[in-house]
Amino acid sequence: MGAKHGSPRATGPNGPESRAEAVVVSSAGKPEDSASRLSKTNRTTAENEGWEPSDRRSRKQPLTERDGVTLRDEVRDLLDLQGDRPVDWNRAISRFRSYIEDKEDVKAVFESEDGQTARGSDPHRFHPDYAAKQYAKLKDLERGVSEEFGKRLHTAMLTFTASSRPNGQPIPPVDHLDELLASWDALTTALDRVLGDRRYARLGILEPHPGDGVNNGYLHIHVAVFIDGKVEQEDFAPVIRSHVNNCEYATEDAHDPTSEDTISIRHAGLDRDPKRDHAQFEGIEYDSDVIGELAIYLAEYLGTFGDDDPLEEPEHVQASNTLLWVTNRQRWRPCQTAQQYMKYEPPESDSEWRLIGVEKEGDLYPCDNSGGGVETFTTSSDPPPD
Repeated sequence: MGAKHGSPRATGPNGPESRAEAVVVSSAGKPEDSASRLSKTNRTTAENEGWEPSDRRSRKQPLTERDGVTLRDEVRDLLDLQGDRPVDWNRAISRFRSYIEDKEDVKAVFESEDGQTARGSDPHRFHPDYAAKQYAKLKDLERGVSEEFGKRLHTAMLTFTASSRPNGQPIPPVDHLDELLASWDALTTALDRVLGDRRYARLGILEPHPGDGVNNGYLHIHVAVFIDGKVEQEDFAPVIRSHVNNCEYATEDAHDPTSEDTISIRHAGLDRDPKRDHAQFEGIEYDSDVIGELAIYLAEYLGTFGDDDPLEEPEHVQASNTLLWVTNRQRWRPCQTAQQYMKYEPPESDSEWRLIGVEKEGDLYPCDNSGGGVETFTTSSDPPPD
């Protein structure tokens, strides 16, 4: 059952996945005041111009009602005098949008050993350019498993959800996300048992619920599994049960192991030339659902295509991106094998380059190269006065 207070549960073998997104910047010899760093509060334009907060009940919930939850400092509610508490979901979305606006037109500035400088984009993880990089990694994964497993490659797409209103009232979205991920260790262990000695790789991804239902904006998990050999839908029923048994808000009726919405199997290794029937050669009945290109299939299924400005995305996408932002969680959760296929090897260079700062609107903000990081706070409640 899910914990209601205290620290959130670990979300995987190595705990919560995080990514440092901010660079500490300062002017040489000057204190780090508002004049010497990129402003988080002084906007050049009206904050969130043209954006209207949602009137959904869920958006009026605080991000969490628990103590011991670590969140970005931007969503601390400074008007709450009862402790360190977060703002509600709507206000968090507004602050996420301000973060994106602050990142616009920011360039990383590098300097070589011989004093030359160069500028380049370093897109944040919600930027369309970052989505393009993610798609390139999917192509690397496709290439890796296709070459490794050949015509025996099968894919299984598993979907895991959690109710956002198990008791009729909307759950704070961070509490929902933590409970959704509470089953991660159990379901990955069950997957290992199911597949036994067979070679496989997996990629989990967090995706928002669309539509007009009560789960709008809350997250669910897709896990793509790439297997060397034939598998059947029923093989993965124990994995689905492990989620239901270890996530308080997961229900059996939403996780029917006989439904394609829960477990979808494809034979991805069949030759794509219709003139050659490799199904018979492999001893597998021909499947009309054979996919044409694995990476495109995954990108469409997992919502990886991201051509839109993050501020122009549908409201439910911005709401879910806000949750990833405030918790410093990554959308993707690849296993070690998948990471090896997706690893990027940068080209070799004759000179050494180092980051010296960031540039915005023609002004250079030097970087102190101390590692930077994201400023956070941990939720707590002050005891009532005597």
